[in-house]
Amino acid sequence: MGMMHFRDKLPLTWCLVMQLSCILHQTSSVDWPEEQSRKESLSPVDPDSKMIPEEQLRKEIPHTSDGGLASLDTNKCKPNTPFIWCLPQDYNQEKHPFTYFHLVNKSLPWDYAFRFVIEEISNINDKSQTMSISMYFAVSWLEPRLKINESATEWSEARTGPANEVNESPEILKYIWYPELEIYGLDTFGRQRVLKEMSGVRIIKNKTITYELGVRITISCRMNFDNYPLDAQTCQFQVGSYYDTHETVTCNSHFIYDLDRQRSLQHFIQIEGLPAKYKVLKLPSGTYAACGIQVRFQRKQMQFIVQVYLPSFMFVIVSWVSFLINPHVVPGRMGLLVTLFLVLINIFNSVREQAPISSRLNAIDLYLVVCIFLVFGALMEYAVILFMLKKRRKPFRTIDQGLKHLFPSKTSNGEASQPLRSPSHRENNNPQMPEVGLSFRKQALVENIDAWAMWISPPIFVF
Repeated sequence: MGMMHFRDKLPLTWCLVMQLSCILHQTSSVDWPEEQSRKESLSPVDPDSKMIPEEQLRKEIPHTSDGGLASLDTNKCKPNTPFIWCLPQDYNQEKHPFTYFHLVNKSLPWDYAFRFVIEEISNINDKSQTMSISMYFAVSWLEPRLKINESATEWSEARTGPANEVNESPEILKYIWYPELEIYGLDTFGRQRVLKEMSGVRIIKNKTITYELGVRITISCRMNFDNYPLDAQTCQFQVGSYYDTHETVTCNSHFIYDLDRQRSLQHFIQIEGLPAKYKVLKLPSGTYAACGIQVRFQRKQMQFIVQVYLPSFMFVIVSWVSFLINPHVVPGRMGLLVTLFLVLINIFNSVREQAPISSRLNAIDLYLVVCIFLVFGALMEYAVILFMLKKRRKPFRTIDQGLKHLFPSKTSNGEASQPLRSPSHRENNNPQMPEVGLSFRKQALVENIDAWAMWISPPIFVF
């Protein structure tokens, strides 16, 4: 009976659970007024557009000097609003300034002005054939669309910059046209930073905009090391417009370089203006104007003279001393020449590891090869003398006779057999057997060959 009663109540309980779950689902789908207003404020006007995160939105909107948000048209001209300079309402950042040359009564080609304040040539890499420069890089161009308030006091006060100039944040370049530049042969371009990027923009009263920034630039240079380490190299730093040919854009430049600020390198450095033949570049896409500087550097040679040239020269001179040693002193003379030969080979290998790649045998390699050849020649000359001093003698007895002489055997009667006669006794009995040796003519040649080598080697080394 109890089991039947429980079964009768089970369907009723299940229906109550289902109704309660439906009520909870409908309640969760209903937006409260506060939630609905929050969603409406975050939803974009365009249903197909994506929501922008708040942090990204704050970065894209420019800020005022006190940290507040400013509108995107802060630099646009507004009626009845004081300004130092401003942009017209129809300003288009994508259009080049030279399309408005009629506003300033100017004709093409447009002109870019570059200024290079060179701190130093920081590195010259022979292996990669690159040169690194630390400088303040500045470019100026005319923007005829600027509206200038010539009566503004900021042009005459020094608090915003030099006279007739005002300093601005580089962030305004997001809303102003700026030139697209190319550095020819560029390897790396690094911007200098401390707390922020070391850069700035200046607006000049004559509608000229100057953008300056601190950079470290590495450019590739075509170097020739055939005369290494007596070589002198020339490297050009060229910059110009990326898109516009010389019919549309030209340039001029000047540089400032303080030699006292230059760190010590392995080269003597000289910086000069870019020669005329490098101011025009002919590329498959057209002919372009270029500006920049030319760097000449001469390698310092004292290090190589002390470490390579002088020791190898002394080793060659010492090898000539071997000509004065008696040829019969074989260990001393042979040990001296072999040691000098191996030392020069070691110097040659160490120089080759440090030397840059050249199209042929460079100057220092050729010098060391000559030194090695002279010591090797002295070694071969002594080998010839040893060959000529060698005497071939006819053997006096065979191997069996020699063994019998060393170990005499006993006869049948128990007496020891008589030992063989000594070679001296044989020589006394055979006085007519001549010793095979050098002839008088060859003996004279051996005595004079060292003297001839002593006189011949120095002229060969010099010439």
